[in-house]
Amino acid sequence: MRKEMRNFFTIIFFALASTGCITPFEPAGVASGESIVVIEGNIIQNDTSRVVVSRTVDLNEQNSIAYVSNAQVWVESESGEKYNGIGVKEGNKTEYRINTVGIDPSKRYKLCVVADFSLYESDYVPVLNTPEIDSIGYYVHPDNRNVTFYVNTHDPQNSTRFYKWNYHEDWEFHSMYRSVWEYDPVKDSVRNIPWEQNRYNCWQKAVSSSILVESTENLSQDVVHQKKLTTIGENDKRVNYLYSIELTQMAISKEAYIYWENMRKNSDNIGGLFSPQPSEITGNIHNTNNLQQRVIGYVSAARVSKKRVYANAVDIGIYKWPTTCETIIIDNINNIPFKTLHEMDYDIINHDDAIIWASRRCVDCRLFGTKNKPLFWPSANI
Repeated sequence: MRKEMRNFFTIIFFALASTGCITPFEPAGVASGESIVVIEGNIIQNDTSRVVVSRTVDLNEQNSIAYVSNAQVWVESESGEKYNGIGVKEGNKTEYRINTVGIDPSKRYKLCVVADFSLYESDYVPVLNTPEIDSIGYYVHPDNRNVTFYVNTHDPQNSTRFYKWNYHEDWEFHSMYRSVWEYDPVKDSVRNIPWEQNRYNCWQKAVSSSILVESTENLSQDVVHQKKLTTIGENDKRVNYLYSIELTQMAISKEAYIYWENMRKNSDNIGGLFSPQPSEITGNIHNTNNLQQRVIGYVSAARVSKKRVYANAVDIGIYKWPTTCETIIIDNINNIPFKTLHEMDYDIINHDDAIIWASRRCVDCRLFGTKNKPLFWPSANI
């Protein structure tokens, strides 16, 4: 959700800045210099609840988000039980984690945040039960240049009707060339490296940035069929070798759906003449000291469902290398100094019977990821 909020404000700003109007226009609620409190998170009955508190800053500044690292955050039931959060620093951001596993689903709960001497509270919300995810699949587009991943789900009781999703992605990718050699520019020498230090296979991860909601209110059956999650192109390293997506599905109320759908219209489609403007999109979080202050965010509570799937690049079959990655063979005729090749951003592939170099981006996967293999990863690669 952090990226959802960030994308929302960024897109609104650039959409307004690019209109070319003669008279400058500032939408109500997004005026330059206004700092808006943003509270992101939900109350999860079967997992840790995670909350991020931030403030927007002036649109002219380089960073549009100022994270709050000294807040007090807790979840409180309507009968007074409190579940306190612990702040965990992640770079310049603090995530507040609250152990809400096993909270009573028959009670209503609210999220409370104290920041800058103000108390922010969400409305009390019921704990909804989320149906299981039926399946996650994909289809390759007819042009064979893109693949779209989707989710199928349903509620046999016809009682959910409003859904929200987010996901984590992990992928293993390989460089075009496999090398067990490494050039040392300090010593101006080449050494053989063990396979566990190879620059051939790496991993990367990401979280969803789009607002993914769906309503089945107008359908006779509570069924979601092939809801699009993400589309990946042919040059994307996510489909280079092995891709994994872990999807979290959450039942939400109609009010929460309306809120997120309005946010989606503004962030994904940059809105329109009759779309809800930023000042009109209000959540269920309030400053108890100043009810007139705008607060961005909507807190829901639910028992969520999760599913992880893997997809092999050979099965998807669309990946294309973005560059030709031409090689340079070093011999008596083409005797370029190794230090010069290194400074030209080349990397060594082979130093046995032939000496071969190629562009570093085609040899060193660490330029696009890390060697940190996820603990759950199924492959035996190092």
